[in-house]
Amino acid sequence: MNKDEHLRQELDEFKKEKERIRNIVGEIGGKNNKQHKIISMIFVLLIGVLLILGVVLQKITLSLTLEIVVLLGVFKIIWMFYESQRANHFQFWILNSLEFRLNEIDKRVKRIEKMMKEENK
Repeated sequence: MNKDEHLRQELDEFKKEKERIRNIVGEIGGKNNKQHKIISMIFVLLIGVLLILGVVLQKITLSLTLEIVVLLGVFKIIWMFYESQRANHFQFWILNSLEFRLNEIDKRVKRIEKMMKEENK
């Protein structure tokens, strides 16, 4: 019974840490967060206003309107690349940390196995 309780405790701790890491990755850029939605809405509104001013109301020339809209689209793409790279870097860091932990655990297991073999002899 004690062993089962210990295993359940470890499983609960693992689930908590997994959820914590998932939340951190989501905040960094793994998912659409509040900041991303706000910036996307700003870009959409700016492009919409420019198209209304340029095409419908003809306050700005059509070519200038299209150039500014394309420029805003390029800025949005650059921002998306930046956010993606930031998230990828953080995920790489997490995977690297996990690999380090696994290597440490592997070393400990091998050391324990060696000690057990020596005791059995």
